Amino acid sequence: MRLWRKCWQISGFMVSQRGIEVSPDQVKAVMETPPPKSKKELQRLTGKLVALGRFIARFIDELRPFFLAIRKAGANGWTDSCQNAFENIKHCLMQPPILSSPIPKEKLYMYLAVSEWAISAVLFRCPSPKE
Repeated sequence: MRLWRKCWQISGFMVSQRGIEVSPDQVKAVMETPPPKSKKELQRLTGKLVALGRFIARFIDELRPFFLAIRKAGANGWTDSCQNAFENIKHCLMQPPILSSPIPKEKLYMYLAVSEWAISAVLFRCPSPKE
């Protein structure tokens, strides 16, 4: 293993001096994935997307149509709401945030989102008062 590289790919994520980012290979795989035609394909797609959940705010809310479609009986569970959610997720993956480590004694803020379906929390820092 070369320690002098500027970027490492670990478990499908890119780790660099800037922080943790989504692997371009994972984004490409999601972008090229056609809409699922069966319940099994929908489950596979949902599994891929859940792995990327840490990069999208309120991600479980975005996946709600997928979970409801999986619960439906029969293979024809893909709906317009699933397609809209899938397009929205693709759009979010094009410009994901970069996860970075906090600096000791730096002030951190927490964003808490609660919905009928999920609870999400994000810990973030504000580099300047204007942001």
